[in-house]
Amino acid sequence: MERRMRGNPHVRCEWGEKQEITSNAYLSISNMLQETILQLVKTGEELDGNLFMVGDVKQSIYRFRLAEPKLFMRKYGEFLETPDTTGMRIDLNANFRSRKEVLNATNYIFAQIMGERVGEILYDEKASLKPAAPYDDREMPVELVIMHPPLEEELDEKSEDTTTEEATELEELKNSQYEARFIIDRIRQMMEDGTTVYDTKTKTERPLKYSDIVILMRSMTWSTDLVEEFKLAGIPLYAESSKGYFDALEVMIMLNVLKVVDNPYQDIPLASVLRAPFVGLTENELAKIRLADTKAPFYDALRQFIRSEGHSVQAVTFEKLQRFMLAFENWRDLARRGSLSDLIWKIYLDTHYYEMVGAMPNGKQRQANLRILHDRALMYEQTSFRGLFRFLRFIDRMRTRGDDLGTAKSIGEKDDVVRLVTIHSSKGLEYPVVFVAGMGRPFNKMDFHLPYLFDQDFGLAVKAIDPDNRIMYTSLPFLALKEKKELEMRAEEMRVLYVAMTRAKERLILIGSVKNWSKTRDNWQDAQSLSLDAPLQEYLRARANSYFDWIGPAVARHADFTAIATTPYQPLEDASHWWIRPIKTSHYMYDIHALENEVQQLLETPEDKAMLTTITTRFQAQYPFQKSTRKRSKTSVSEIKRLENLQRQNEPEYYFTSPSRQRSTSIAPRPSFLQHQQLTGAEIGTAIHTVMQHVPQNGFLNIQEVQRFVADLVTRQLLTESEGQVVSAEKIFNFFTTEIGQRFKKARQLRREMPFTISRVDEDGDAQIVQGIIDCLFEDENGNWVLLDYKTDRIQAHFAKEPALSKEILDRYGVQLKVYSEAIESILQIQISDKVLYLFDIERSIHA
Repeated sequence: MERRMRGNPHVRCEWGEKQEITSNAYLSISNMLQETILQLVKTGEELDGNLFMVGDVKQSIYRFRLAEPKLFMRKYGEFLETPDTTGMRIDLNANFRSRKEVLNATNYIFAQIMGERVGEILYDEKASLKPAAPYDDREMPVELVIMHPPLEEELDEKSEDTTTEEATELEELKNSQYEARFIIDRIRQMMEDGTTVYDTKTKTERPLKYSDIVILMRSMTWSTDLVEEFKLAGIPLYAESSKGYFDALEVMIMLNVLKVVDNPYQDIPLASVLRAPFVGLTENELAKIRLADTKAPFYDALRQFIRSEGHSVQAVTFEKLQRFMLAFENWRDLARRGSLSDLIWKIYLDTHYYEMVGAMPNGKQRQANLRILHDRALMYEQTSFRGLFRFLRFIDRMRTRGDDLGTAKSIGEKDDVVRLVTIHSSKGLEYPVVFVAGMGRPFNKMDFHLPYLFDQDFGLAVKAIDPDNRIMYTSLPFLALKEKKELEMRAEEMRVLYVAMTRAKERLILIGSVKNWSKTRDNWQDAQSLSLDAPLQEYLRARANSYFDWIGPAVARHADFTAIATTPYQPLEDASHWWIRPIKTSHYMYDIHALENEVQQLLETPEDKAMLTTITTRFQAQYPFQKSTRKRSKTSVSEIKRLENLQRQNEPEYYFTSPSRQRSTSIAPRPSFLQHQQLTGAEIGTAIHTVMQHVPQNGFLNIQEVQRFVADLVTRQLLTESEGQVVSAEKIFNFFTTEIGQRFKKARQLRREMPFTISRVDEDGDAQIVQGIIDCLFEDENGNWVLLDYKTDRIQAHFAKEPALSKEILDRYGVQLKVYSEAIESILQIQISDKVLYLFDIERSIHA
């Protein structure tokens, strides 16, 4: 771009004319490419023209983006405060964010550690921060917390009293957990003490909230440990991370469900799903399934277990498996014919897993993770790829490459939670209370372990290789470049520390861990021998491996270190105030046995026993109207009849040649390519009902007239050809020769296929909306209302005259007639005098 613009003056002129003022608001993080573009676009020479630049080189923490602090320092030296040239420098060192305690402490530290040779910046009076924020005069010293194991002599004294479990916990706990527990205790203390902060919007003091607190760290390596500790403590903590999504428990379980839906012959995912809370099998139940067939895949063993053990296994286990297998088959069917996002949401609905994770600790975050899985599946389907298998392959490839996704954002700007962020992420932000953790962690030097190094000034340096002895060793060019890069790295870390300390508005708390406090304190106290007007030695600053290696020696020279110093010294006179606290990690070791005993003692009090009984009773309580929850609010007469008949399903049906079938509920006729097949009993019944809906009231003179009438219905497409062929003209004709048929012909009023909707109270007292269609209702010549229902069940011929047949038919259809009668009497306000079932197969009427 530079060559093109230099070679095309008209391009430079055109861009320059468009800009009255060329602004660079990020000078401190600019690189040479950005600087070149600005110089080509602006008007005038180096020290004049229309370029306006703003920046703070002490906050230049983006060297990994090739930001060059020396560029800022060169301009800082070229521009003067007095306008001797057209260019002018204005120092903005007044700070309107932080209390004087925070600024004084920052000035104190960086005046001792930041210089031109080590730090790349001279931290002098001009660079120091000047308090300008309108805070009160309360003293809020900056806190420096040093976490350390108990001294060796203390461990020796306690070794006899230390249990094996306690010793094991001491070894297993990490610095991240100790520091997290201190932060938790400090937050609780501030909350209990009624700590207030200054609200810049209302210009008044208000109580401290969790959202006023931030924990800053150099990286998010400790985020998992801190999140777990805060979760156990019950303090809401939000850690924004680009990792951990696929490792979230709820996401792993859902991905296993999808894997099993795609291919059930995956033993580990299937076992995970069966163990999940929405199925709820125990380890013993899983073992029994495995024993059902030890050589087959687990899915085959599961099916074998259900088939062979269904009647001998415990009812609870069998119910779990039946419920799961029914839902599982539905999911597999939906996976073949539906969308992936619909499948995922269907699984959430069927398993209630979304609600389950919402009731777990950090429930909002877990639910957000499940929502984002659904959303990402939806976005995946909007690409050219489709299907569950490809989606799972896509996820597997991401994990193989080491890619991950940050956990979903479950909070907003106004949510009252403590935030855990990196120092880089906090740049430009401010918080009333800032914890800076991990001050004792070593700097990241992974780049120096590579066999080569790059530098924009000196180029490439590589380690030397001895091919004969097959060894690699450090070459002099590599060593020289490594020294330069390490100085730049430490200068960058100084600026990172500066950014961290200046995020605090009111309270700044620095926490770190050391292995040996006695030795560390002696090393820090070596700086007390320096002259009072001298900063820390350049050698010490250039060899620092952690933030503590800078802060510790600097603070050891302060008057506030006197209380913990082991040797007398002449302290530095400074306006800053420090609260320096070495804290033993044993203070944050939890005695598991003591906690268990305490809990047991609490449970043994009569009040708590009663409370435990009450809670247990409530959680195990059975809803007294559980049966009502399984009923539909809206049902049909056919469904009522079906439920009634379920109570009789084990009784032998002597009178019927095949089970009674419901009338077909299909809204479309059988396709023509299927019409050559034999019609079902339901389809035959539908055809006869259609004929009876349209027959003339006065009947037919002969069977041939019936046949012509049926043929006309086929022509009018009220019947299909197959249906017209199965309708028995003889039986239709004979209907009008029966006693009920004669009453039908002489009816004063006649209504057929009457739809109705009523509210009906069942035997349990539950109201339901009932819908149905009445075959026929007529008023006979004597003024009596008759309810007539047609039945097309196939009945064995030798039972046609059997007296017991009437009871069997009424047992089967009596409830249907009862509902029809209730509907008619309720809607039409008439009295049903006769309820008749007409059996077309045997041409017989049965009166209820």
